[in-house]
This record gives sequence, structure tokens and C-alpha cells, in this order.
Amino acid sequence: MVPDPRAFPAMDLHPLDESWQIVLVVTSENVGQLSHTLEDVLYKSYRRPDLILASESPLVRSVVSDLSLPVAFKLPQTIKSGSYWSTVVSSHDFKTNRTIFLQAGTRVPEAWDARLVAAGQRAMSAVAVSPQCVRHPILSVFGNRNIEPELVVDEVDQWLNDYASGSEYPIPLVLESCALLQGDCWRTCISSSSSDTQLFSDLRSSGVCFVATDQLYIDDSNTKYTCEINQLPLAYRVACMQRSPLAGVHHALSELTRRRESPPFLRHCLPVQLHIGHSWGGGLSRWMEDYIAADMAHNHLVLRSIGDLSGFGQTIALYRSTDMDVPIETWSLSEPILSVSIMSYEYGGIIETLVNRYSVESIVVSSLIGHALDLLRTGLPTTVVLHDFFPFCPALYATFGSPCLSCNDYELHRCANENPKNTYFKFETNDHWMAIRKEFVRLITCGPITVVAPTQSVIDRYRKLVGGMSAKPIHVIAHGLDGEMCENLKPISTATNTSSAVQSRLQVVILGRLTEEKGGKLLGQILSQLSVFADLYLLGAGESGADFLVFRGVTVRESYRKEELGNLLHEIKPDIGMLLSTVPETFSYTLSELWAGGIPVLATRLGAFADRISDMQNGWLVEPEPSVILHRLQALHTNRTLLESAKRTVVAQPVRTAYDMVRDYAATIPRLNYVPMMRYHLPRRSYRNPYLQPLSKHGSGALYIDHQRPYKHVLAEFLSYTSRKVEQSPKVPVWVRGLVCWCVRRAERFLVG
Repeated sequence: MVPDPRAFPAMDLHPLDESWQIVLVVTSENVGQLSHTLEDVLYKSYRRPDLILASESPLVRSVVSDLSLPVAFKLPQTIKSGSYWSTVVSSHDFKTNRTIFLQAGTRVPEAWDARLVAAGQRAMSAVAVSPQCVRHPILSVFGNRNIEPELVVDEVDQWLNDYASGSEYPIPLVLESCALLQGDCWRTCISSSSSDTQLFSDLRSSGVCFVATDQLYIDDSNTKYTCEINQLPLAYRVACMQRSPLAGVHHALSELTRRRESPPFLRHCLPVQLHIGHSWGGGLSRWMEDYIAADMAHNHLVLRSIGDLSGFGQTIALYRSTDMDVPIETWSLSEPILSVSIMSYEYGGIIETLVNRYSVESIVVSSLIGHALDLLRTGLPTTVVLHDFFPFCPALYATFGSPCLSCNDYELHRCANENPKNTYFKFETNDHWMAIRKEFVRLITCGPITVVAPTQSVIDRYRKLVGGMSAKPIHVIAHGLDGEMCENLKPISTATNTSSAVQSRLQVVILGRLTEEKGGKLLGQILSQLSVFADLYLLGAGESGADFLVFRGVTVRESYRKEELGNLLHEIKPDIGMLLSTVPETFSYTLSELWAGGIPVLATRLGAFADRISDMQNGWLVEPEPSVILHRLQALHTNRTLLESAKRTVVAQPVRTAYDMVRDYAATIPRLNYVPMMRYHLPRRSYRNPYLQPLSKHGSGALYIDHQRPYKHVLAEFLSYTSRKVEQSPKVPVWVRGLVCWCVRRAERFLVG
């Protein structure tokens, strides 16, 4: 087989060596602290401890004899000062290539052992790896090693990961409280060493080295070190104290713990999943938000394309979540991606860089708009979610007058010139789209890529449109609502709707924007007759909602927050919801929300509506024709028993949550059959450290904008910033400051209402 020249080179996915051993070192001096260390090790380690290496004393024997761990009583009752490692190593029978020794009394953070081993694999030439700590004179993360940490071990470890560069560096000794020893030298190089100073000198003379990692912190507050730092050469002591890679953050970490300032976010050591989307917002952004909030098995990053109608991928931005606040890193493309690219040299380099830099293990592609098909060539476990029909269909909905059942070169040409819904991508040729289509289908059908659709109708339409996809397994996984929204809507589903008993008018609610695709034009054609017998509530209709206020009984709320929807529906007490999309929806969050609120729905017989609604049972399906819709609403108005029956059915339906959705995805998304070493490279870095600038501002300016926010909100915030700057500027005369601030505040009130 000829290799694909566009395929990525092998990613840095070396497996973690899982054969290490954990040995707890217990003496009569630290046995009283064993319970705390053992609790940490049992709950925070990648693997269970293997052995207790203990002093032969009645006190130690009485404590460790009740533990369900093997014990080797090989240490003397008292370890001579300055000979801790020479004593421990000579007392232990090394059975594995890597052994972690941990003194009782030491507190450890999450996944401490796997992180030490990963550091050892990165520093293969080193025979020992030490973490950072509290008390040791050259490995303390604090400026003063006599400090009493006011933060727990996981909190300081989180701060360290957010500040550290992520490297190993040489040191002249090995930390006594916790260290990884690796290699064969520990079996052969200890017989003549009577002190640690001699042991370390002999080992260094043989050509090996010791390193520390700046990515792991342990709390050794209870440890009394016996190492003789003063016996080191002066140049070593100066280098260790003043030129450590962490010398610049000692003061910051000291101040943070002194103030008891917890990190803004505690990140777990989990595999990293990269989500791919655009900056438009809408249902796709909602899906990513719900999925990421519900998925406890990954750390998530979001890569978005940012651009405009002239080119949708002009900037590529990486975010730590679905919030488009300050990006972690941005890349401005020298050659913008107008719609989607088969292959982009720049974009491919970006993907390769961030996969390795951020330890990405899997990819979930929600949209390829503004991206390149390089995303499908990484070799990582990749899931493509069919939220729409792009890039097969540049019109997104695969609708040209009616839902398309085929699309050849001629039909694609007509669509580009005559389809009013094909309005986004106007700078690409037919040849481009046919080439994109061919390569996209090849990659998802021939490669190890999981494909998921939210409803069966999406699969059916894809297979009619794309002959090559008939044999590709596609999983149906319905979207779910986040838990908070389910709770907010729950009282609505159990409340008794008495509107039919006390009101003669039908109460109808429509959620979401009322663009032409979402049924705005269709609604306008029936409103004059509908308003005769019904009150209509348009929630979240946007600016287009104002067009319907001229009709009797219409109430418009331009926007609302998700958490407000339950209260709004409770106040309205709607009899029925209405969804009038004129293009086939692939799922419809608004249908899920209305059902979660116990509201039956009348919807057009298209796409996901036809999949999900059982006509005359939990709702009603109608053709997208004004007379048909109006006739059905009149019938329901006069026969309220049909509404009550459908409501009972809807209330009895289980509400699908985002947790249900994530569980189903977990069952289908392929996983690596090993643990990659890179999972434990700065595994707790959260990119939320308020004291550091973003990792890179390459290609970005001074102003960061959430591209999903309405323009008027962005403008209002900019005016607010301008007002504050003017107020605080001594160079501007007082009267000018007052006038400018008055004008700006008037403009702000006008913009935000």
C-alpha cells in the first residue's frame, strides 16, 4: 500500500512503563505519620503500594502488622545521619527497573507515582528522579524552607503545574522523602558506600546523573533531612539555590500559600480530549458545552476557527473550555482557510504542535468549517459528530427547495447559484467541493474514525446522498440536556396546567431564533389568523421577534439565560410548543427543552422532528404549509383533551441528560490500548492561573473578544472600558472626563437596554 503523503508522522505516544514498584519506608521516627501517607497512597496513586520497608522495632511492628501489605523488616532501628539512601538501598531487593521510595509522613498529590515514572522515562539517562517539596534546602518550592504550608498538597501541586515549564533538570543528590530510582546501578553500586555523600559521588563518577522534575510537589513538612548540603562543592550549592528552573516562582508560591489562596481550579490527571468547532455559537456550541460539563473522564480543550464571510478560518484559537474568553494560544494563518481545506501546511503543523504540546489523546470533531481535513489524519482516536451535512454539503442543511436526495456535480453547481440557503461559502469552486467531498468520505470510511449522528434521519440522508457511506457504521447517540437545566424545568413537567379551565385562548410558546430556516416566514403567514384564538410567546427570538409584535396576543422576549427558562415557562403555563423549521433539523435542543418542561410540541414533519415525535401521542407532526399548521392548531384549541393526553405522555417520558449522552459516547469512542507517557506531562496544568499571561499571544492583539457574543454587547463592554480609562486619566480635564463618561453611559444603556 502506498502511504498517504498527507498523513501525520507518528505522534509522541510512547507508552507509560507500568512495571514500577512503590515501597513505603517506615521507621520508629515516622511511624506515627504512616496513616496519613497510606491514605494518600491508596487513594491518589496510579497503582497500589507493593511493600513496606520497615525498621525492626516493637513500635513499628505493632503498627504495620495490621496492614494488608507485605512488610520487610530490614532497616535498622535508627538510620545513621547522612546515610539514608545507602541504608535503604542496601536493605532492599530491587525486583523491577523502577522503584519509588516514599517515607511515612509524606503527603502526595493525585497520580504522583505515574508522574514520577513519566519523568523518569523522559530522563532515561538519570538514575534517580526527585520531586519538589517543602523542607529540602535545594528542592523546596518556597523561598523559605521553614515555611508552614497553608494549602493542602494538591493545591500547591496545582499552582506548581500552572507555573512550571515542564522539565527535568540535574541535581547533585536524591530527595530522601520521595524519589524514583531507576536502572541497574542500584543493585551493584552500594556495597562500599558508607554515606550518601560517597554514594552520590561514586554514582556521578561512573557517568550517571540525578534529576528533579518541576512538575510534581510533595509535602514533606514532617521530614527532618540528614543530607549534608555543605559537603557539596560551592559551585553546586550556588547553582542549586540560585539557578534552579523554579527560582523565579519561589516567591509567588510562598505568597500564595501564606495568603491561603487556593488555585481557581483543581484539575484532575486525566486524558486530554480536543474538541473542534467554530465560533458561531448556536446548537453546536451548546452541545460542546453540555458534553464537556458532563464528561468526568477527560480534560478538555476546544479548538475554534475564527473568521468572517470572506474566510472562515483566518485565525485558529485554542481555549481551555467552551467559554471564548482569553485563548490559551492563537495562530493567524498566512493562507486563510476560506471554507474547509483538503490539506494545509500551516494547519497541519498547528495540529501536530498542539497534540504534542498539550498531550492530546483523542479528538472530537463537531465542525470542519474553517478547518482542514488534516484533523482526520492524526492517527489518534477521532470521533466525527454529524451536527450538519458540512463539508459534504456547503449549504449545511442539504436542502434545495426540499431535502436533497442526491447531489452530483450538476446539482451542486445549480445549488451554488440558485439555492437561497447556500449563502455562506462563495469563494470556492465546484471542483473544490467535489474534491473535499471525495477526501472527506475516504477518510471517515477507510480510516479508524468513529462517526456519530444525533438521529437516525441524519444517517438515512447521508447514506442516500453519499453512496460510499453505506457500509460505514454510524452510531446514533441523541443529545442530552445538562443537569441544571433538567432540574430547572422539572417543576414544569409535574405542575398541573389549568390554563384550559380558566382561559379560552390557546397558550403557545416558541423557543429560539425565528430565521426563515427556523420557520419565521411560515409563522408570519399564519399569525393574523392564529392570534384570533391563541396567545403566542416567542422566547429567545432575537431581534427578528420584533416583527411579530404588531399582532394581537404576541409576547416577545429577545433573549434569556438557560437557567431562566424554567421560570419563564412556569409563568406562561403553555398548552403547546411549536417548532416550524423548514429545513431538516439534525436534532433540536428546543424540542428536548419543551419536553423536559412537560410541554407537547407541534412540529414540521422534517428531519429529527419526524424521528423523535410520535404523531398524536407525544406531539403532532404537520407538513410545513400554513393552512395545515393552522388547521391542526384550531383542532387542538377546540379539543383540549388531546392536549392533556399528549401532556401526560410527555411527562411520563424520561428526560435524557448530558450524562446519559456522555455514557453512550464513552461506549463507542475508541481508546488507546495503552497509557501514553505524555498524559503525565504537566497533567494538572489548567491554563487558569490569573498571575500568568496566556501561553502564547502569537498572532493576537491586545483585545480579546468572545466571537459568540452579539456585536452590541461587545461594543457596550468596550465603551465601559473606555469610560473607566477616561475617568482614571489625569491628563484629561475634569470637565472633558465628565462629558465623555456621560455620553458613554448613555450609549451603554441604549445598547444593553
